[in-house]
Amino acid sequence: MSIFFIYSLHFNGISNSFAQSIKNDSSKAFPPRLHEIEMAVTELPNERIAYKMNHYLIKDLVSNQTTDITSRYNLEPTIPGPTIVVNEGDKVKITLVNKMGWGYPSVHTHGAHYTITSDGTIREQNKVADEAASPTHSYTYEWDAGNDTAGSWPFHDHTLGLSNLSKSMHGLETIGLFSSIIINPEDRKVNALINNVPTRINVSDIKKDYILFVNDDVFWGNEIDYTKGGKHKALGVNPTLTATNNSIIRFNIQSTGNEFHNFTTDNINWLKPGTEKVINSHEIGPLANLVFTVQLNKNATYFDSSKVNLLGGMKGKIIVISNSTSNTNAPTAPTTTTNNSNFVNGIQEPVEK
Repeated sequence: MSIFFIYSLHFNGISNSFAQSIKNDSSKAFPPRLHEIEMAVTELPNERIAYKMNHYLIKDLVSNQTTDITSRYNLEPTIPGPTIVVNEGDKVKITLVNKMGWGYPSVHTHGAHYTITSDGTIREQNKVADEAASPTHSYTYEWDAGNDTAGSWPFHDHTLGLSNLSKSMHGLETIGLFSSIIINPEDRKVNALINNVPTRINVSDIKKDYILFVNDDVFWGNEIDYTKGGKHKALGVNPTLTATNNSIIRFNIQSTGNEFHNFTTDNINWLKPGTEKVINSHEIGPLANLVFTVQLNKNATYFDSSKVNLLGGMKGKIIVISNSTSNTNAPTAPTTTTNNSNFVNGIQEPVEK
């Protein structure tokens, strides 16, 4: 019997007790939820691989009501992959399906809590099992957004090395198997810079989440637009970010690759994480993260201020759109830059420099 089948049986067997254990935590202001997700791994042109959202159900573990939010996501695989948004106190159950027909991709997260069987690594590292999806068997991971996990965290493939077909599985930095989980605080409040004043705001006041992955030579972007029911959109490489005037936007900056970067904005300031110090530049290293929330009312540019990467074109625009009338707050649909990039099967690819 394969190890993937054994673990499939294991996770199916504990699913009821898993859900039952979090029903007991129903006294909080925001009921705990179970996120049941199925993602696929798909091979793309130009030797890229991406995650794709297949199904996403959210179950309220107090009322037992289930909501299907699959339609909020792209139908095609994207780079970065689908962003997962949860609250502290929630549980996440991700089943990964291998649609490539070769290799053993996985999901390894930062930030959230999990047991060793959900580490998403190979047996040589975890001493338990190869925790990946084979071409014939899926694998399920269980995460806990417990206390003190609030933030924006990367998740990625972690079955590194060569497959039995000698194909590269370095999904982390070079292939495309990376994405983000956003964990909102239990009280649903975050620090923000509003009219240049440090302010505590409700998460519900945020109009968009921008997710930017700093790769070794480009930014890859996604957005979540809460004015459109939480619609997710892949923005491609070095994207132009747009927002309605005076709207509150959260920036989720993640890093892949092997280099250190100086994420910088001109014409926009923000709070240094965990402080009330106002800054506009912050160093970010491999697999590090940076999260800040601001009210936008002027155009700006974001870039890596290290000289080599800036000269290489590692930058993008932030465009603020004025309201067309005084009684509407609907933002204009975001656009993406086509400079230094092209599109292949829906994935925006960097042009070789």
